[in-house]
Amino acid sequence: MNLSLIGLLISYSMALYLFSTAYYEAIRFSKEKGRVNGTTFLFSFTFALIFTRITYLFHPH
Repeated sequence: MNLSLIGLLISYSMALYLFSTAYYEAIRFSKEKGRVNGTTFLFSFTFALIFTRITYLFHPH
């Protein structure tokens, strides 16, 4: 395995994990009453987008 394939797999799995974490946090927010702490959602979603871009950079054209 070459390094670009390893980078592709790691960044893809991290993007999937972070998108699922953000989705779980959004579901949890919908059940709460009053003010919520949205830092986990914001950081998860932001870094999921960053890892999506990194996945695109590692993808062979």
